[in-house]
Amino acid sequence: MANDNGLIDEYEKLQKIKKEIEAKEGELKKDIIKLANEKNTSILFGTFKKCSIKEYTKVIYPEDKTSLVEMIREKGLYDEFSSINYFKLGPAILKGGVDKEISDLTKEEKAFRLSFQDIS
Repeated sequence: MANDNGLIDEYEKLQKIKKEIEAKEGELKKDIIKLANEKNTSILFGTFKKCSIKEYTKVIYPEDKTSLVEMIREKGLYDEFSSINYFKLGPAILKGGVDKEISDLTKEEKAFRLSFQDIS
């Protein structure tokens, strides 16, 4: 097998670096929040930038959303809070599984996904 001009190796290396950077970013974020709490402030200053730290409440949904969806339906709120599942609709459009009127509102274009596997 050819090395394919090192493109695969370089892309894989960047993905690894990206994961490392994201992990470091998460650690720094925790440290910044901790420091802001210790200083009892919502603004910290770097050399060139200031950082505003704002706490907010985030909703954590159950992993199995079946009972949540059922209750939303029972309360008559489903139409208000439901949305299109694009991961299911896209393949249905490509396979002709929906009305032509619906598929005519969309367009198709080529895209690429890269994945890696270890070479043994």
